[in-house]
Amino acid sequence: MNAKDRSDLKDFCVEKAVLDDVDIGEDTITFKYLLDGDLNTLKVHYKSLSLKEPKLTRDKDALKTFAVSLGVFGFFRFGAVLPAQLDIIKYCGWVHPDLVKFLEYTIPQDWSEHRYQIQRLDYKGPEIRYKEKELGALSAWPIWKIGSTQSEKVMLTSGAGKDSLLCALLLDEAEVRYDVITYLHTYYGGLESQEDLFSTASNVFNSENQHVVHIYDDYYPWLRERLKRFKVSERIQESPVKKQKFRTEAGEVFFGSMSFIPIQILHNIGLQILGNEKSADAPNLVDDATGEEISHQWMKSIYAEKEMFDLFGKMFQGIERVSLLKPFHDVWIFKTLFEKAGDKVYTTYSCNVEKPWCGLCEKCAYVFAGFSAFGNHEKTVKAFGKDLFRDEELIPIWRQLLGLEGYIPWECVGHPEEVQLYFYKAYNSNITGAAIQLFQQEILDRQLKGVDVEKYFNEIEEKYSRVYEEHHYMPDRLWKKVHEIVVPIA
Repeated sequence: MNAKDRSDLKDFCVEKAVLDDVDIGEDTITFKYLLDGDLNTLKVHYKSLSLKEPKLTRDKDALKTFAVSLGVFGFFRFGAVLPAQLDIIKYCGWVHPDLVKFLEYTIPQDWSEHRYQIQRLDYKGPEIRYKEKELGALSAWPIWKIGSTQSEKVMLTSGAGKDSLLCALLLDEAEVRYDVITYLHTYYGGLESQEDLFSTASNVFNSENQHVVHIYDDYYPWLRERLKRFKVSERIQESPVKKQKFRTEAGEVFFGSMSFIPIQILHNIGLQILGNEKSADAPNLVDDATGEEISHQWMKSIYAEKEMFDLFGKMFQGIERVSLLKPFHDVWIFKTLFEKAGDKVYTTYSCNVEKPWCGLCEKCAYVFAGFSAFGNHEKTVKAFGKDLFRDEELIPIWRQLLGLEGYIPWECVGHPEEVQLYFYKAYNSNITGAAIQLFQQEILDRQLKGVDVEKYFNEIEEKYSRVYEEHHYMPDRLWKKVHEIVVPIA
């Protein structure tokens, strides 16, 4: 493999992504995109609502503006192939100019992981093609309105993971009524089996209603074939910036949030709640050559939350989108979760490869360590189907999670200091295995040689257990109730 093959993956990238068709059915919106002429079909199916409801269709252009805007959000999925152009010419009349500005600002940051892995940090985002005089001519923001008589309930978005469960428990304790909503995506396998898993995990919620959106997407099979055809995995492994396997997923956080809006409108619920924690704010690494911060999921950061908060405030009157867990790091989350939920925690699942747990990826390893540290190790092993601390094949992943490779793995995981704390607690609980041995040799015996280890880890736990009271966008009416629960009265 010559130097050109290692450094130039432009042949893998796409020249033009086109929003070619938007079709609104009774309960499904179907989008068709062209990726250098290849057809990609994306369907968003609303399981329990009709898109013909008067609240959605009272203004004849509102539903069309929403559907086209959601289709524009669909472009976020194409980060892996870094399209040079995004073509919205056919539908630009329904695309508000502020949405174009939003894309221009957020795409380079959201796609930083892909830009880094295929050595295209020179790529600063796609050219967005539209007809200047037609842009936004048919769109009218706000698209929909929820007035002051909106329900006191909130809409809790859930992926059935630990963060969703903790959000539900906090809302319960704060006496905030809520519905739960999720999307099930064909990227993660069969929708029927996903729905069964979600039903089991969400049974512990005290929600008043549960809503499900189904997403059918043939982009990822197309992408897997393209990755194979251009031998991207092999070329990444030979790359001087090789860090890990090439990641394919992108854009789900924004797209999912946007897809939920019709359900919020019909149920008169203005506040959408997410569970993105403070730990997600940190970049996975900083590029040596440019100093640019590279993130796996910039969409979950406080910076992305501000952009979406501002955008939703313009697009929809009375709609807000905030994270309930943004003031907290994962250490606080694991600790609080087991205090409040006990064994219910083991019904959650967070793997992004295979539901409930693949047992092979960074996310599985990370959550396993947190569960073992703050919960019960034997019950954790049972939930995962094996003891990941004893799996020697996971040693490269444990090294990354512990910070021994100088970067955070390409996954939604916490900081290395947090992982080291989990290991310290497991070590002190006499848990054994190849991973614990690695921690003892590399962290305790080498990095912390001559250091007061107990003091060191007490300081880490104190730092990551704080409540960062100003670090969120929650409205006062919610934060005041949550604050009374999470901050003890002096």
